Amino acid sequence: MKYFIYLLFLSLVFSISSCDPEENDPVSSDANILELIVSADNINYSTTINGTDITLNQILLFGTEEVTIHSIEVSPGASANKQVGDLFPVTSNPIFILITAEDGSQLSYSLFLEAEDSPKEIELLFEQYNTTMCTNYATIDFGDLRMENNMWNSGNLTPGAFSQCIYHFDQAGIELFGWDWSYPTDAHGVNAYPQIIYGWKPWHNTTTVAGFPKKISDISTLKANYDVLLEVERGGYNLAFDNWITYDENVNSSNLEFEFMIWEDAQNLAAFGDYHEDVVTTNGTYRFYSGDPSWGNWTYLAFVRTETRHSGTVDMDELLNYLIDEGIVSTDSYLASIEFGNEVANSKGFCVMKSFEVIIE
Repeated sequence: MKYFIYLLFLSLVFSISSCDPEENDPVSSDANILELIVSADNINYSTTINGTDITLNQILLFGTEEVTIHSIEVSPGASANKQVGDLFPVTSNPIFILITAEDGSQLSYSLFLEAEDSPKEIELLFEQYNTTMCTNYATIDFGDLRMENNMWNSGNLTPGAFSQCIYHFDQAGIELFGWDWSYPTDAHGVNAYPQIIYGWKPWHNTTTVAGFPKKISDISTLKANYDVLLEVERGGYNLAFDNWITYDENVNSSNLEFEFMIWEDAQNLAAFGDYHEDVVTTNGTYRFYSGDPSWGNWTYLAFVRTETRHSGTVDMDELLNYLIDEGIVSTDSYLASIEFGNEVANSKGFCVMKSFEVIIE
């Protein structure tokens, strides 16, 4: 009887042990990343996993310097050597993520990060700007420049029928500035001149940079380098320098001798005055116009480029020397300001200035 009870006990123990799931289920060897999401500048980026390569479904924005793991899901029982919140620099080298399975086996994944090689200037300037102003004659100063929301001839337009704003962006080592505008289709003629100012604009009280006004005889080199993104949907506009020359060092609107314009692009706008001849410079050919306007006490001078462009070097010194050689401008006169922008008529558009530099010696 005792022997029978002993055999029955052994049978029960064997039966219970054979039903233990820990004894039946094998240890997992799965070491997979099931889902990975990274984050940069408050934007989440999902990924595609192909074998052991992981790529972003959306390219990182220009200027992104680092990413963080937003979420990571791995095989049940497995673990990763990278955790939520870990930061990684954006480089051309992949980031290695090691997954360890339940049984100790391991698998290494490569996460590839790619950022835009050029900025989305339109989005940065008009959506992520540091400063914007929309009132007439509002200004934003930065470095040696002043940007002005100049709507000098909009007084006869119906309020609310037009708009114009200036913008400045300066983040992550990227600086952009510019403006957008919209004027009615029947608003013919120049309504405004949103602009950049370098020097002493005659209608302002101060200069943006030391050394202005500058006597023309003291100028040996005068160049301007610029690069803009300009898009206009309709109507008239130009892309032009509007420089001012005064009789002497007294800078004010009653002491103006010349308005010295250089047009780089134009649509449905024509320069004032009479055409004289083409003038060839190192970086382009210009048609020269001049006249005495009824709206001012100065002489109007305009050089209109024969081949339009939105970037390049402008040889102001060569054009100025032409005016001196022709006996139009005296070396005793003074250059008060160098200004650059869009004269806008019945148009709608925007201008993003990616770079602007004046070289004067």
